[in-house]
Amino acid sequence: MRLSKLQQAAEFFNMNDLVQAERLYKETILSKPECGEAFLGMGRIALKVEQFDKAVTFLRKSCELLPNEASPLIYLSEAFNGINFEADGLTALEYAKHQLPNNPYVHYHLGLQYILFGYLDKAEQSFSTVIKFTQDTLASYALQELTRLNGNPKQYFTLLEERLKQAVPDSQESIVLLYAFGNVLDSVKNYSLAWEYFEQANLSQAKQNQFQTSELNYFFQDIKITANANVLSVQRELKEDNSLQEIIPIFILGLPRTGSTLLEQLLTDHQDISSAGEVPYLSRDVVNYLFSQTNLQYPYVMAEVSKQQMAIAAQVYLDKMSIHSKGNQYVIDKLPANFQSIGLIYKLFPNAKVLHITRDLPDIALSIYRNNFSQNEPYFSSLDEFKQYHNLYTDLMLYWKVQLPKFIYEVSYEELVLDKTKIINDIYECFGLPNQLEQPKVKDKIVKTLSNIQVRRPINTKSIKSWHNYADKLRLFTGSAYGD
Repeated sequence: MRLSKLQQAAEFFNMNDLVQAERLYKETILSKPECGEAFLGMGRIALKVEQFDKAVTFLRKSCELLPNEASPLIYLSEAFNGINFEADGLTALEYAKHQLPNNPYVHYHLGLQYILFGYLDKAEQSFSTVIKFTQDTLASYALQELTRLNGNPKQYFTLLEERLKQAVPDSQESIVLLYAFGNVLDSVKNYSLAWEYFEQANLSQAKQNQFQTSELNYFFQDIKITANANVLSVQRELKEDNSLQEIIPIFILGLPRTGSTLLEQLLTDHQDISSAGEVPYLSRDVVNYLFSQTNLQYPYVMAEVSKQQMAIAAQVYLDKMSIHSKGNQYVIDKLPANFQSIGLIYKLFPNAKVLHITRDLPDIALSIYRNNFSQNEPYFSSLDEFKQYHNLYTDLMLYWKVQLPKFIYEVSYEELVLDKTKIINDIYECFGLPNQLEQPKVKDKIVKTLSNIQVRRPINTKSIKSWHNYADKLRLFTGSAYGD
C-alpha cells in the first residue's frame, strides 16, 4: 500500500531526514493549503533546527486548522519558549487546557510551563491531573515531577513501586522512576536504600553512553597546548565609540550542580543584568562559524583565527545574546562547560566577566549522582567517570588561572549561601555596578535548569555537607578539596 505524502514526510522526519520531510510537507501545502498536519510538520522541522520564529508562524496556522488537537498548541508553546516569549507559551497551554480539559499531555506540558514561572502549586495540580487521566508512560514522568514538588513525597511510595514493576528495565521510564524513588527515600532519611536506587538508575543510564571520559584527555591537553601566552595575547579589538553600547557577557561556569542557577537568580535582581540561561551560542554557533572560515575545530582554531574573523565571531555570539538582553548591558551565559573555552572567551570578549563557581566536591558528586540529566554523558552516570572529568576540569582551571589570573572571579557556593548579600555586592562592585539587592526587578523569573524547583525555595544550608549521609559511598571525593 502506497504511503501518502504526509506519511512519507513523517517517516523522513523520524529518520531525521529533514530535507526530504520538508520537501513533502511543502508539496502537500501547495496542493492542500488547508492541511493542518502539513503546517504542523513544518513547525516541528523548524523547532528541530531551532528556527523558532518560523516555527511560531507554521504552528499558529496549524492551530487554526486543527482546533481540536493538542499537538499544535503544545508545540506552539515550545516555539514561544524558544524565542523567550514564555508567557505566550503559557497562554497557549492554558487555552489548550480549556479546549481539551481531559488531555493528559496538555496537563503535563502545562505543569512544566508552570515550573518555569515558579507557579509550583499549579504545577503540582497539573501533574496530579495527569496521573488521574492516564496510566501510560507519561504518568511516570508526572510522578517524578510530583516527588520533586511535594513537601511530603513519601505519599508516592506505592505509586512508584507499582510503576517500577510495569516499566521495562533500563528504559528511560525506569531510570526516571529509580531516581525519583531514591530521592523520596533520601527525604525520609533511608540513605542506604536510597543509594541502591541511585545506583540502579546510574547503571541503567550508563548503558546509553556512547563514549568514555578518558577519550577527552587529548582534547583537554590540546586546549592547554594551543592556548599559550602568544595565542592569548591576540584579542578582538573593542571599538571605542561602540564599547558602551555593546553587550557585556557574564559567564557563570564550572562543574554542574555547583549553584550556578542560584547565582544567576541573585545577580539578575540587578536592573542592568539579564540572563540567557544555559545556551550553546559559544560552543555551537561561534565554533561553527570559525570552522566555516578556517576548517579548524576548537581548540586549534584559536591559534589561526584572524582579528576580522574574531570580530565577526563575536558578533555572531552577541546577536544571539541580544535576544535575551531586555535592553540591559550585561547578559549572563551560565553554561557550565564554558570553562573549557575561557581562552576563546578572553580572545573574543576581553571585557567579559567570568565567574567561576565552586562547591565542596563530595556534594557535587552526590548531587550529580542523584539527579537525572537529559544528556547521556558518562560523567553524569558514574562516580569513577566523574572523578576523571573532575581531574580534567581541575587541571584546566589551574592552567587558566596561571595564564589569565585577573580574568577569572572565584565564587564559593558555600559562601554564597551563608552570606549572599556580601558575595553578590562584592560581584557588583567588581563589575562597577551599584548594589541593587533591596529591590529585585522581577519576582517571577524563568528558570529552565534542573534547579528550577529548588531555586524557588528559601535559601538554606541543607545542601551543604549533605554528602555526609553517604560518606562511605563517596570516598573517591573526600581525600582533599580536589578529591585526590
